[in-house]
Amino acid sequence: MRAEREAGVALLLALVVLVALGMVSLTALTLARTESLAGRAAVARVQARGAAEAALALARLGWPASSTPGQPGAEISLASVTVPGPADGQAKLRNLGGSLYALEASGVRHSAGGLPLASIRLELLVLLGAPDSNSIVHPSIYPRGWRLLP
Repeated sequence: MRAEREAGVALLLALVVLVALGMVSLTALTLARTESLAGRAAVARVQARGAAEAALALARLGWPASSTPGQPGAEISLASVTVPGPADGQAKLRNLGGSLYALEASGVRHSAGGLPLASIRLELLVLLGAPDSNSIVHPSIYPRGWRLLP
C-alpha cells in the first residue's frame, strides 16, 4: 500500500516538473520571437530613416531657381530615392514665407510583399539665398533647423 502511494506521488511530482519545464520552454520561445520581431522593426526604422536622409541630402544639393515655390504654403517634390532594403525616400520643399523654407523628407521601408514595415518623416528648416551662376538654388540650414515629425 505504501509503495503504491509513493508511486502515485512520484507520478504527480513528475507531471508537475514536466508542466513547469513546458511553461519555461514556452516562455523562452515567446521571448525569442518577441525579441526577433523587435529587432526587425528597429532595422526597418533605421532603413526608413536612411532613405529619408538620403532624399534630404539629395535635395540639399540644390534645384533650379525656376522650381522654387513662390507662395507661402506652396510645395514641390525635389528628390526621390530607393535604397537597399527596399526603402523609398522622398523630399519636398515647402515655402514658409519670405526666404524661410521647409525641406520635408519621408522614408518608408517595405516588406518583400510591398507592405510598409516602418516609416519616418524629417523636416529641415532652410534659408534660400540668390541662385548661383547656373540658376541653381543652394539652401543653407536655419539654426536649430531640423526635427523628427510625428
